[in-house]
Amino acid sequence: MGVRTVSYFALLAAFAPLTDARAVFAPLRNGWRIPRGGRSAESPAAAPPAGSWKSQMLFRERLIAGSAARGVAQTCLHPIDVARTRLQAKGVEMVFTPRTFVKGIMPQFVLAFPAGALQFACYEWAKDRFADMKMSGAFPEVVCGALGALGASVVRVPQEVLKQRVQADIYPNAIVGLKTVLTTEGPRGLYKGYTATISRDVPWNALSFMFFAQAKDFFKKVKGRTASNEESLALGALSGMTAAVIMTPVDVVKTRLMTGGASGGIAGTFNAIIKEEGAATLMKGVVPRCAFLAPLAALTLSLYDGFAKELVSRRIGVPVAMLE
Repeated sequence: MGVRTVSYFALLAAFAPLTDARAVFAPLRNGWRIPRGGRSAESPAAAPPAGSWKSQMLFRERLIAGSAARGVAQTCLHPIDVARTRLQAKGVEMVFTPRTFVKGIMPQFVLAFPAGALQFACYEWAKDRFADMKMSGAFPEVVCGALGALGASVVRVPQEVLKQRVQADIYPNAIVGLKTVLTTEGPRGLYKGYTATISRDVPWNALSFMFFAQAKDFFKKVKGRTASNEESLALGALSGMTAAVIMTPVDVVKTRLMTGGASGGIAGTFNAIIKEEGAATLMKGVVPRCAFLAPLAALTLSLYDGFAKELVSRRIGVPVAMLE
């Protein structure tokens, strides 16, 4: 996994310029095409918005930025997710070919966009409520991140069920998987392992968002400036990786429940793994999990800010550089 892990972290550097989400030229303004950040003689200077630029975001902009950020990040990192699932699933042959790494790509791609839209819409809504109460800091970030994950779980759990069963060779593709689940288990089958999934996703998202917000604040205090795109990617990666290590045991239990490798609920599966396979099994797949979630957090959080700033900038006519 060493070379593959390095290659995916290298992907972060390639995406760094895109996190600003800016085109070379802005849209037409008063009939003139103006370079982003500049203005023509015919166009008056736009005043920066009062307060945070995020307070200027419309609901549809949150949906668009969230869906794009999550969809791009999750799809790009899909091969690592395949490796993680196959390492954690019970009885799956550990043979990796180029075809193996695209298993489950359809539900991953199709459902990542609505999941991201729900996640960030709920997250920003919660942040607005805390702002109304004049509350800030680590606690609001944890709660907002958790609520974002809960909102996304409506889509995320069916995505995980279909994706992981294809990745573990239970179904040949997602269409067959969907038909089989609906026929044998009904719609409830798409939410198998729901408790285990939110037990993993809610804390991971809460911790990731909190670590990222705190890291940015700490960086600003130390450096006296906001982090650049590349620095934000690094801070996001560190935040996601730290949260991933903490939540790996829950991820192993969730994978076993979703792929049919265990029964008896979270507690029963947890105890069975320790008794039959040893406690070390609960950390199985931690390397590909970190290799997936560290860049996922980095790309998702950075791309969201980049896309969101661009949307707000284009609508209110203020250069991205002026948005704080």
